[in-house]
Amino acid sequence: MRDEYFEEIKIKGYSKKKGIKKEKTSTFDDIDFKKSLGQNFISDKNLLNSIADIAEVSKNDSVLEIGAGAGTLTAVLATRAKEVISFEIDKNLQPVLEKVSSLYKNLDLRFMDFMQADIANLFKGKYKVVANIPYYITTPIIFKLLNFKDEISLMLFMVQKEVAERFASKEGNKMYGITSVILQAIADVSYEKTVKKECFTPHPKVDSALIKIKFHNKYKFENFENFKTFIHASFAMRRKTLINNLMAKLNLNREDLMKIFDKLGFAYTVRPEDLSVDQFVKLYNNL
Repeated sequence: MRDEYFEEIKIKGYSKKKGIKKEKTSTFDDIDFKKSLGQNFISDKNLLNSIADIAEVSKNDSVLEIGAGAGTLTAVLATRAKEVISFEIDKNLQPVLEKVSSLYKNLDLRFMDFMQADIANLFKGKYKVVANIPYYITTPIIFKLLNFKDEISLMLFMVQKEVAERFASKEGNKMYGITSVILQAIADVSYEKTVKKECFTPHPKVDSALIKIKFHNKYKFENFENFKTFIHASFAMRRKTLINNLMAKLNLNREDLMKIFDKLGFAYTVRPEDLSVDQFVKLYNNL
């Protein structure tokens, strides 16, 4: 990897000298961190390389990055990938990021709100998504990307630790819910790595985690948008039974639901958090 950019912004990795306690230091000179944008930049070179490894980024890959920040992860991705398109909402970071773009001809920086961007046919073929995204907008970003799942092979996100645990949770877990089911119905979701808050500048209040999402075709849906609506309705009120939620939110008949529950072997009193993803898909397809 080229080190010019890391020298420029004074990021230092762990000391590898034998006998010296590993210590991490970093400074981002002249960067006005915006709390409103949830800006916590990665300041650990070992972690940056680990992210690219977990995302399996190679010279054959096209990569979408959301939130270039100070360009540290951007530089690592551009070093490894065939091409990178990176979105950054904070135009004040443009002078900083121009230092990265001057080093990598395969990098396309776009200074705009990703949520407002048209990303249909972003690359000629399939691509990967790698992002260190603000906690407050994690779910909206992921749900936007789900609309383009046929164009994406893999997504790797740095998110709040609790969010990653929720995405990867299974039935019976109190964190299991709407996003857990929707994601796992179309992808293998794996909790990859806990990342301590000290790996960021400035330090966030809580630890983060890397969550990997690899799309699959395990299940068949007549309409994925309707499936998402069905799951939202199923978890509308967690304290109520699944039958009562579906009756209230989808105007379904109790007797019809009871017949389907009998067919699938579900108890009438089952609550949404008790059904596995596989069972939710079977229920949806029977409805």
